[in-house]
Amino acid sequence: MQIRRFRAPDMRQAIRKVRDAVGPDAVILSNQRLPTGEIEIVAALDYDGSLPSSMVSKKPAVDRSERYADPSVNYLQRIEKAKLQTAPPAMSAPSAQKTTPPTSFEMPPLSEDEKDPVVEEALSIRNNDSTKQLREMEIELQKVRTLLEERERNEARSNAKEGMVEARAREKLKGLGLSDFVVSRLIDDIDLRGREDDWNRLLAHLADYIPTRSSASELRGCIAFMGPTGVGKTTTIGKIAAQHVLKHGTEGVALITTDTYRIAAHEQLRTFGRILNVPVEVVNEYSDLNEVLAKYANYSLVLVDTAGMNPRDSNLERQLLMMKRARANLKKLLVLPCTSQRQVLKTVVDVYSQVQLDGCVLSKLDESASLGEAISVVIEEGLPVVYIADGQRIPDDIEPARAHNIISRAVYTAEHYSQLYGALKYGS
Repeated sequence: MQIRRFRAPDMRQAIRKVRDAVGPDAVILSNQRLPTGEIEIVAALDYDGSLPSSMVSKKPAVDRSERYADPSVNYLQRIEKAKLQTAPPAMSAPSAQKTTPPTSFEMPPLSEDEKDPVVEEALSIRNNDSTKQLREMEIELQKVRTLLEERERNEARSNAKEGMVEARAREKLKGLGLSDFVVSRLIDDIDLRGREDDWNRLLAHLADYIPTRSSASELRGCIAFMGPTGVGKTTTIGKIAAQHVLKHGTEGVALITTDTYRIAAHEQLRTFGRILNVPVEVVNEYSDLNEVLAKYANYSLVLVDTAGMNPRDSNLERQLLMMKRARANLKKLLVLPCTSQRQVLKTVVDVYSQVQLDGCVLSKLDESASLGEAISVVIEEGLPVVYIADGQRIPDDIEPARAHNIISRAVYTAEHYSQLYGALKYGS
């Protein structure tokens, strides 16, 4: 005898499972409602009249109609009783023997007449409740899905808008000649809102990046100007000296040059000395820079001009060594022309950084088509800007560095040369 258990949400589905799985020769041994609410049916195939030990109860038998209150269970009991009544009679046997139970019961398919109205009503209510709950769940899920889709669309539109705003900002910043590093740093630091003030906020933040060192103390003491040839070192010295003489007089000002590599290289500085009526000293192989600086230790302003050399010049090492051995109070400023390419400027800064630079002078602003390259270098290298020089006029074309002024000049230069380029390109 084979025993099998079947579980289903209701009695109809349970009976259908028994019939489909075991066939019409199955015998229903028991049925019950589980704590989960499901109906469990125990059915036997090849029934031999005995019950499994697990199903034997010591308690008195209880009428199933009283045990189960579920109408669907009562319906099963009526089917069982109907089968027992219609089962073929047992064969006669001697009085000493007991009648054996039938070996099998046929399970006829449910017909319309066998359906109990009470069960139908219970099943209908249960199905209607389940359908209603499923429908409500579907509606809620659809609402959630709609909200998520709307949020995704809004985020996509917002991202697309932010992408366009960021792309325009990057294009304008690149138009100033700024490096990718500086542009990316600006974009990351500023929350772009797609408003008119975005550009002004970017420029203001860019000005905050520029290290400057402009104060009254920078116009006093010993200051050496270094850099490649032709960047404007001697002219810058003449401008600063002239401004100091006009403001404080000729007393306390001295000019020194270490450029003995070019023929008559010191003549321009001597010319400035004669015009300003200040002393000029030349440091050569017969003199020492520190001895000359000691001679003018009590002067309020001592400006030192150095030889302009290419970073690859072998004599540059001697100039750098002289600056390294100079008195500790000698400030060293690197003159950077805004007309040079960014990589050239970076190379110059790397070479001259051996002498521990105190700052730089941005020269030739008036000749440059873009200030972004020089601005990027001083930001990336952390080199403070002390002066900016924008012309040949002495003493007018030089002033202490102010970050916002530098940015304004950068924007003006970019717009001016953009218009000039457009006019040349289209012949207007």
